[in-house]
Amino acid sequence: MHKAIRMATTIKDIALAVGVAHSTVARALADHPHISVETKTLVRDAAERLGYVVDSAARTMRGGRSTLIGLIVPAIENDFYAQMAKALADCCRREGFQLLLSITEDDPDAEHHELRALKSARPAGVVIVPTSMPRRESTALLEGIPSVQLIRHIPAFGEDSVTLDDAAALHDATKHLIDLGHRRIAYLGGTEKLSTGASRFTGYEKALSEARIKIDERLVWRGTPRASAAASAFKDLLVDGKPTAVVTAGALIAQGALEAMDELQLSAPKDLSIVGFGDPPWARWWGKGLTTVSLPVREVALTSATYLIRRIRDGSSATGQPPYNAILKSRLITRKSTASPT
Repeated sequence: MHKAIRMATTIKDIALAVGVAHSTVARALADHPHISVETKTLVRDAAERLGYVVDSAARTMRGGRSTLIGLIVPAIENDFYAQMAKALADCCRREGFQLLLSITEDDPDAEHHELRALKSARPAGVVIVPTSMPRRESTALLEGIPSVQLIRHIPAFGEDSVTLDDAAALHDATKHLIDLGHRRIAYLGGTEKLSTGASRFTGYEKALSEARIKIDERLVWRGTPRASAAASAFKDLLVDGKPTAVVTAGALIAQGALEAMDELQLSAPKDLSIVGFGDPPWARWWGKGLTTVSLPVREVALTSATYLIRRIRDGSSATGQPPYNAILKSRLITRKSTASPT
């Protein structure tokens, strides 16, 4: 025997339970000032008891404001993006919004798919970490929706962004190794097609130039920011370039390099000095402590959410407005994974 499907609770069900008109229920749930506190309490209690959930899509189609904010990121196993999503979700919840997470794996086709699905939900706004080469159709999907780019900036998606001073971060990391006496410093970073990849390499390049150290291409890898790719590249650099130190320019890239070191049973700084990227809790305990670039996770989340929610509530369009570009600073934390070359 098949069980009967239980239909979703409606406003009429609540009205019947409380003994008022369904229009009164609708106004009570919307916190209308003409409805008494007593009636609002009765209605809300009945709604909770009956499991009533507001149909956000229907409300938006009737001209109401959406409470959904989309967050589109390349990955979630990256500690930085995981912490970022948590901080953004907390901020959105406090402001009466709900965060909807989408993951692209840095694939433009997946990005387009996620944007299409998100747009069908009629979001109030979007926070996006864009791929390096988004499809033309993807950029069109964000037209008319308040949005802000996070960490990376692709002009096709608009001008508003919250990014890091990546060049300064990698300059400081590389200079730290130079000051310790290293001259053969390998670089593991993302592709130059990404704004982050280009800026971080610029910082590395500048530090070497200031110290009058010529770049050895055998010590440089710039590719897809994934742990597996970085681990493979790390092993190649050890053979081809024979570095005394490595600076990593991405959280997953750092993860891949550290995994390769463990696999090869190399210790830092005895066998090789290494600078990580991002400061998850385990960085304090990796080896004798990982020297790393600490990223302002909460500041990035709060800055992007505050700007986006203000735009949503003001009903303002980015068209005709001056671009919003917040650039936040990271800082180098020195621990025991870096030392003078032996």
